[in-house]
Amino acid sequence: MNKQKIAIKKLGALILDSEQSSNGENNKPLTLSLNAQMMNLGFVMSDTLCGAINELNAEQTKRLAGELISELRLLKGAHVSHKQMYPNFPEQVMDASNLELYANALTHYWSSGQWLPEYHSLPKPYAFEATKFKEISLEDEGAFKGIFTQLLMSNNSLSEEDKSVIEWFMLNYPQSELTFPETIPFQENKSIAAAILLAQDKDITPLISNTTDVLRIVTYLSEGDVSLASNTKFISLPRNLRKKIVKQLERVISEEDIGRHKNKWKALLHGLHVGDYSKNVYAIASKLRNNEQLESFYGKLEYFLNTKDIQAAITLLKSRPGEYARKLDHVLRLAKPENKQRLTRLLAKNEASSQQEKVVKEFLSVADQVSTRVLIQLLGHMSRRHLKADKRVVFPKGNTQKAVVLRQTLEALDPQLLTELTQGIRQTLVDRFSSLETLGKVWIDPDLMDCPLPSQQRSASEGLINVARGTRLPIYGADDKDTLRFFIHWVGRDIDLSATFHYEDFSIMEQVSYTNLRSKGFHAYHSGDITSAPKGASEFIDVTISRALERSARYLAMNVLVYSGPTFAEHETCFAGWMMRSKPKSNEIFEAKTVEQKIDVRANSRNVIPVVFDLQTRKAIWTDISTSSQTYCGGNNVESNQASIQETLEAIIDSKHKLSLYELFELHAKARGEIVDSQSEADTIFSLDKGVTPYDVNLINSDYIV
Repeated sequence: MNKQKIAIKKLGALILDSEQSSNGENNKPLTLSLNAQMMNLGFVMSDTLCGAINELNAEQTKRLAGELISELRLLKGAHVSHKQMYPNFPEQVMDASNLELYANALTHYWSSGQWLPEYHSLPKPYAFEATKFKEISLEDEGAFKGIFTQLLMSNNSLSEEDKSVIEWFMLNYPQSELTFPETIPFQENKSIAAAILLAQDKDITPLISNTTDVLRIVTYLSEGDVSLASNTKFISLPRNLRKKIVKQLERVISEEDIGRHKNKWKALLHGLHVGDYSKNVYAIASKLRNNEQLESFYGKLEYFLNTKDIQAAITLLKSRPGEYARKLDHVLRLAKPENKQRLTRLLAKNEASSQQEKVVKEFLSVADQVSTRVLIQLLGHMSRRHLKADKRVVFPKGNTQKAVVLRQTLEALDPQLLTELTQGIRQTLVDRFSSLETLGKVWIDPDLMDCPLPSQQRSASEGLINVARGTRLPIYGADDKDTLRFFIHWVGRDIDLSATFHYEDFSIMEQVSYTNLRSKGFHAYHSGDITSAPKGASEFIDVTISRALERSARYLAMNVLVYSGPTFAEHETCFAGWMMRSKPKSNEIFEAKTVEQKIDVRANSRNVIPVVFDLQTRKAIWTDISTSSQTYCGGNNVESNQASIQETLEAIIDSKHKLSLYELFELHAKARGEIVDSQSEADTIFSLDKGVTPYDVNLINSDYIV
C-alpha cells in the first residue's frame, strides 16, 4: 500500500508535490513517453496531469514513472509473465487433434505437472483493438486526505483493502492532519480506528459506546473478523493494553452484550486477566464461566415470539427499532393466525388483519429511529413479499461471501399491507434526506435500475474496479468485439479456470475446462491445464459470444476452482480477469490495455465465480462470490459443483429483493431536488459513467446511505 496506489484506486488521480518543479527544463518528451507507457496499459493522462508533469524535472519524472507504471501494471495483471501450456493459443487448440491434446494432458499429469509440451511460439500478426482508456487526473493533498474521512463515514462494511487504507493513513499521517467524522456510523469501521489509536497509546473513550465495541477492537488487533461472524484466536496482549481495555470495558459492560457472543467472551476475558483490573468485570466473567443466566433482551423476545404474544413482542421491539425492522417479516407472519376451518377463518379475518395492521403501524411510529441502511434493506426485502417463497438465498456476514440457500416456505404477505408499509418507509427516508444539501436539477440514468446498492463489502475482492455484487454493466465494445477472453494466473498448487454456459433457468448446458479443452459447437477454447506452478502459470479461455447465442445460451459464468489442496487465501498468488477481443488470433495473448477487470482471488474458499455474463443483453454481472465445494474422486471441478454453481447464479442474478441505485437516488431527488429528463439540464447526474456512478462505492455509502 502506498500513496499513489491509493490515489489511483480511490480518486483515479495522482498526487504531486506542489513544490516540485522543472527549473526551466524541457520535460515534454519524458511526459509524452510516460503517457505512451500508460496507454499501453489502458490508461491516459488528463490535460491537467500532463501539464503538471511537464513542470517536473527529469529526475522527478523518472521517479514518478517507475512508481506509477509499476502500480498500473499490477492493477492490470501485467506485472507477471503469462505462460500457458499452448503458446499459440487459441488457434493451436483449435487445430490440434484429440489424440495430441489427450497425450499432452496425460503426460503432464503423470509427471505431477513437471512436464510441459515443447512448442515454438509463432509470431502473431498485429491488429488494431479499440481500447477504452481510463483517464488519470491530478488531485491535491486535501482531496487525498478526504479519502480517509469518507471511508470512516461509510454506513456499511468496508473491504479488506479499504481497512488497509484506513490503517495506512493512521500510520503515515499525524492524527492532527486527519479529519475524523463527528460520528463513525458503522460499528465495525469504528473499531478499526479505535484499535489503531489504542496501539498508538491514544485515548479511545469517545469511540467506545458498548461492550461489543471492545470485542471488535481486540478482534482487529488479533487479525480476526470484526464482523464477529467467525471465531478469533486472540493474541496475548501486553499488560498496559490489557489494563486499558478492561477499564474501557468496565465503563460500558452489559451482561446482554456479553451473552450475544458467549464463547468469544469466555476466551477473551480469560486472556485479559480481568480480575487484576476490575471487580465488576470479574463478577460478570465469573457468571459467564459458571454458565449462570445473563440478562437478555433476545431471551425475552424469543419467549414472546414462541408464545405468539404479539402485543408484548411489539412493546419490546419498539424499545429497539432496528431489531423491530429485522424481525418485522417474522412478526407479521406470526400475527396471521393459522385457521383450518372456513368459518373460523372468516370470523378471524378482521381480527388478523387488525393485528397485522397494528404491527405495521407501530413499526412506522418508530421507523425514523431506524438507520437508513436497515430501512433500505427492509424496503428491498418487502418488495418481493407479496409473492410466496419456497426458497431464499441469503449472504451471511463474514469475510467469505458465500451464498446460502434456505429452503423454507414463506407465505405471501397482504399486498395492501405491504403498500402501506413500503410507502411509510419511503416517506421516512424522504423526510430524512430533505435535511441534506440540495441537489438542484437531477438526472438519473435508467440503467441504474440494474445496479443494486453496495452492501456487504467486507468480503469484496481487491480489483481494478469495485462495484456492488449483482451490478450489470455493458460489455465494452460488445457491438464489434465478439470474443470474451478469461484468464487466471497463480503461483503454487493446481488452480483451474472453467467457463460454464447456462440456459435462462440457470441450468448448465455446456462447459469448457481441463476436462473439455474445446467446444467446437460453442467456438470456445481452453489454453491447457497446468497442475503445478511453483514459478507461476496462466490459463486462458476464449468464448465466441455470437456462437453461444446461436446455441441458445443465456448466461456465461467464469469459474475459478482449486482442484485439490489449500484455499485461495493460502496460495502465494492468484488473480483472475477478463478482456474483450475483436481479433483473438492477433497481438499478444495477454494484452494489458484490453483487460476490463482483474481481481485478486484471496477468498478463504476453493471455488469462486468472479463474473457472469448475460450474453443476450451483452452485460457483465459482477458477482465476486464464493460457492461451496464438492470434491469427488475426480477432484474439485465444474462437474462436481453443478448444483452449487446454478444456485449461486440464480441468487446473484435475481437481485430484485435489493433496492437499486436508481431507487435510492430517486428518493434523494424527491427529497432535495427536481428530476429532469436530460443530462444537459441537470445540476447533479447519477449514471454509469458520469457524475455519481456505481463505481463510487465509498461515496454512496458515506453520502447517500445516511
